[in-house]
Amino acid sequence: MLIYLFGLPAAGKNYVGEILADEFDYTFYDGDLDLTPEMRDAVHDGRPFTAEMRDRFYGLLIDRIAELRSAYPNLAFCQATFKEHHRELIAAAHPDIVYVLVEADEAVRLARLSHGNNPVTVEYARMIAGFFEPPRHPHFIISNNGGREDVVRQLAALLAWFDELE
Repeated sequence: MLIYLFGLPAAGKNYVGEILADEFDYTFYDGDLDLTPEMRDAVHDGRPFTAEMRDRFYGLLIDRIAELRSAYPNLAFCQATFKEHHRELIAAAHPDIVYVLVEADEAVRLARLSHGNNPVTVEYARMIAGFFEPPRHPHFIISNNGGREDVVRQLAALLAWFDELE
């Protein structure tokens, strides 16, 4: 199964992906590893990504997902993916994708950014939050305001539901 974790900075996409790896035998991959130098510079300089930057990047991600899926049947892939257009492109290339929106309250996200090891600053996160397009495509939601046990419980319920469908 391909689970694609998306959402705002510091919502906990990586955290949820790591739990999928630790508790449910998924391979986890952080799409930020493939950020282009141009995108890394934009984050560093506090500039939003342009449409052209995103389009090139999501072409790379579609290929990366295909490469990883050939080796790992249970893959959790995370990337913020602010634009519905890019989520649609990924779904067209990988029609069996399961989208999971990772959410956390704004205060929780901003506290994580101010205390964490994230290259995104609080100011940058506030600036880019307005660019996030709510998903119109089918997706599930994991709430990441509580602790690990709560996330494990939500993921276990989601995966059990998928097992029942098979």
